[in-house]
Amino acid sequence: MTRATRTECSLSKAAKPDNGGDGNALREGQSECEYPQGIRFALVISSLFLAVFIVAISQTILATAIPTITGAFNSSQDIAWYSTGEQLAAASTQLPFGRAYTLTNTKGVFVTSIAVFLVGSAVCGFAPVSAVFIVGRLVQGVGMAGIFSGSFIVLARVTPLKTRSLFAGLFGAAYAIASVLGPLIGGAITTRSTWRWCFWFNLPVGVVIMSTIIWCLPNMPAPKSFSISNMTWKQTVIKFDPLGTVLLMASLICLMLALQSGGAQYSWSEPRLVAVLVIFAVTLVPWLVLQYFQGEEATVPLSMLCQRSVAGSNLFLLFLNGAFGVFIFYLPTWFQAILGDSAETSGFKQVALCLSTAVGAIAAGGLVAATGFYNPFLVLGSLLVTAGSAMCMMMQPDASLGYTIGAQILVGAGVGVGAEQANVAVQAVLPSDKVARGTSLTLFTRLLAMAISVPVAQNMMQQQIFADLGSSFAGEVWTDSGAADLHPKLRALFESEDSLGYRLVLADINYAISRCFMLAMILAAISVPFGLVVEWKNVKTDEEDAEPLLQE
Repeated sequence: MTRATRTECSLSKAAKPDNGGDGNALREGQSECEYPQGIRFALVISSLFLAVFIVAISQTILATAIPTITGAFNSSQDIAWYSTGEQLAAASTQLPFGRAYTLTNTKGVFVTSIAVFLVGSAVCGFAPVSAVFIVGRLVQGVGMAGIFSGSFIVLARVTPLKTRSLFAGLFGAAYAIASVLGPLIGGAITTRSTWRWCFWFNLPVGVVIMSTIIWCLPNMPAPKSFSISNMTWKQTVIKFDPLGTVLLMASLICLMLALQSGGAQYSWSEPRLVAVLVIFAVTLVPWLVLQYFQGEEATVPLSMLCQRSVAGSNLFLLFLNGAFGVFIFYLPTWFQAILGDSAETSGFKQVALCLSTAVGAIAAGGLVAATGFYNPFLVLGSLLVTAGSAMCMMMQPDASLGYTIGAQILVGAGVGVGAEQANVAVQAVLPSDKVARGTSLTLFTRLLAMAISVPVAQNMMQQQIFADLGSSFAGEVWTDSGAADLHPKLRALFESEDSLGYRLVLADINYAISRCFMLAMILAAISVPFGLVVEWKNVKTDEEDAEPLLQE
């Protein structure tokens, strides 16, 4: 570290042994530390915010651009890979990045992650064919995993725990804003220019972020007891658990394939689907066994996973973020299918969800910084999402705009209030050698939650539509384009929108979509007890137990 941001920490010579991750374990290198101050600190935080924003927006910006892209490549069969390829790569590499941030230089890994994401963006932007575009999305996903976890890990090392929740709230706001603005920006770009700018715009923004991080962020080498600098090549490879990464990636691919096609495209008894589920189990079980026998060297140490706050926070996130994923994907579906809104209009109507999530995250972060306690906000968040989900579940075609906005505000505020505090809870109880892995685990859980809940909701909706309307008629009005052209097709089949048949079909589809919101309500309700499991810690008085480690 150099210049005004130099952070000097005199290493503590008396360190208590690690007790498996409880909050009373003294962190190696714990000391009185000076954090980056002034303009450099502001630039670092701003860069982290922008990094979270561009990777979050990359997940949703294609929602309105995919039809144009598939037309350009003549590749409608690859649509699933366009939307899920990035998330699959991110989920598969999220936990290994936790190891990388633990064993190597945090600053170096973070800058490398940004570079990887930009390479993926460039590949997508200049892709001549669909296969190259998919490769670019996969590369983007790897970079996204490193940026997401790195942003929170860097935050943990440049801010004291007592104010960290406030900045975590800002990151949550960035994610929420990007989730809603993504489809709007994607639609605007494809309408007024070429879809390739959905990826090209990442390049100048990413270069600015990289430059700021390189010049303003203090050096962050791994603690000597964890560093791989003195290891052989073979020892280094083993440390990164390549076998575990391959097994986890294979199991996640099989799980997502099964959830996307099971029950809707194929019967659960279909041999090919059974084979996919068998491969999922055959790859997941060895991964779990491998984690067990690797002990503290595992990608996910059992001692960390069984720690009360870590287990509670991750289960809390699994269900709460699963509920949020349903809203991000199926609230626009309801606006388009039931109200007949365009993609752009449905996006604007989701602004309430975006703003309430951002406000909730920032407000909760400030209150945690002021009071020191994050536990009440976990439970409050779950209850708000449960209530908002119940309101959405009861929405009818004649629901007022005020009603839909009110439901969105409850859901958004609940997610904003609760989700980011779960990550703070994990960092508050882990010793320094496990903070990076703990942070990666929570982000992996968030990705996994959406990867599971969204296809499950899709299956529930599809099955209900085909059951109520009949396979033949449902296949005629509910095609691959889904909600986008439902009303034009119904107008072609019925005399008017006031006809009984028209209204009955809408009522059946409304009921099918309401089952998605019912799933969200159940998931949010299940998250309540896990929020209560998280142990009470005061981040103001327990700061000594959670001091970040900055080294020369």
